[in-house]
Amino acid sequence: MPHKIDVAPSGRARCRGCKEPIAKGATRFAEEFNSPYSEEGGLSFRYWHLQCAAKPLANELGEALAAYAGPIDDRPSLEALVAEHARSPMPFAERASTGRARCRACEENIAKGDLRIAFERTYETPMGTQKAAAYAHARCLARYLARESERGREATRMDDLLVQVRANSKLTEADLTTVENEASAGRVSPT
Repeated sequence: MPHKIDVAPSGRARCRGCKEPIAKGATRFAEEFNSPYSEEGGLSFRYWHLQCAAKPLANELGEALAAYAGPIDDRPSLEALVAEHARSPMPFAERASTGRARCRACEENIAKGDLRIAFERTYETPMGTQKAAAYAHARCLARYLARESERGREATRMDDLLVQVRANSKLTEADLTTVENEASAGRVSPT
């Protein structure tokens, strides 16, 4: 299991969130990551107070909570906090919260409030393999999928992908219809 909840055997570990020590005997969240300094295949753990991990690592903590049968102080409120901050499974559509993301197909910034489709991408860093979101305008979806296929990556058929986007998104029905219409319009190549 890549992430887990365990009991701190000492008080030496510091929380990755608040930077405070995690007391001996406290339950903590252990986030597995690839470390260039680890001797065991590059895998190591970063530790968090449960409350500190609930927002930035809601999905990962939720999985670990489901697997952990031991006692946790105020478990219902922790589970509620995790549910409130859980991310949708990818791919999904949303309105851009900032204007900083760049479309992976047309390379233009996606304006704040514009509809976009989020994908999971994997890339290599000095700290090992990392996963992050990549975004595309709905109108650029066909171009994004073609580019992924050209690069030798497995690309889902657009119709199948739109079914997944609809199932994973928290948008209104009107916004989902707009996403589908823009994606379909992007299939037609200009003549």
